[in-house]
Amino acid sequence: MSLAQVLALGCFWISHLTFWITLVMGFYTGNTDVCLPYLTGCTSITATGIPDPQAFVFRGGLIAACVLFILWWYAMQAWLLQLAPQRPIMTVRYMVSVGVLSSVCLIVATAVLRPDKANLPWTLHTVGAALFFLISLLVQTRVTFWLRQLQKTGVDVGRSLKFKFVLVGKQWLWLLVMLALQIFGSDDQWKNVVEWWMALLIGLYYLSSYYDWQDFHLVDHSQTVVPPRIPD
Repeated sequence: MSLAQVLALGCFWISHLTFWITLVMGFYTGNTDVCLPYLTGCTSITATGIPDPQAFVFRGGLIAACVLFILWWYAMQAWLLQLAPQRPIMTVRYMVSVGVLSSVCLIVATAVLRPDKANLPWTLHTVGAALFFLISLLVQTRVTFWLRQLQKTGVDVGRSLKFKFVLVGKQWLWLLVMLALQIFGSDDQWKNVVEWWMALLIGLYYLSSYYDWQDFHLVDHSQTVVPPRIPD
């Protein structure tokens, strides 16, 4: 298993184990009714991370996951440049920079959470979380379509491209559902369902690179030092 594959695994499992552990902690402490939020929307992801002691696990785990997200985007940049070095470097860096921005937005949205629910900066949290979901969807879609263009030219883009298309397609579907819920003034229960599924699909997108990066190694060949030749 390569370091890049470990990074892909870490992005998914650290973020989602954080969600699931804090959810179960909420069941145990009585802060949340026992339920399956992916189906019932009984609680939001945010709500699992507000009360103590869940707040410590939630903030620590999710911010750590965001750091891995940022590293994942830098790995994605190196992989994309390796696949198609003739592509304008700024195009790749633009996509990666936007991906990093989405992670920073989630760090801000997570850092402001605390047990003092009445005094939370809800606007800052809501805007940060919403930007994470929207920017992640946009940049994941852009990367996926570029990989498809490369595949048409005969470039080996890995085994997960079809899966990536399924993931971004379902994210767009859930986004349309969320817009409809907002327009028709639906209660928070169904919005929570969308939130849980969007987070799962974004996480699975990070995980999908595990199948592409088996032979990809995070080595900066440009920094390789060539020892001086000893004269005969």
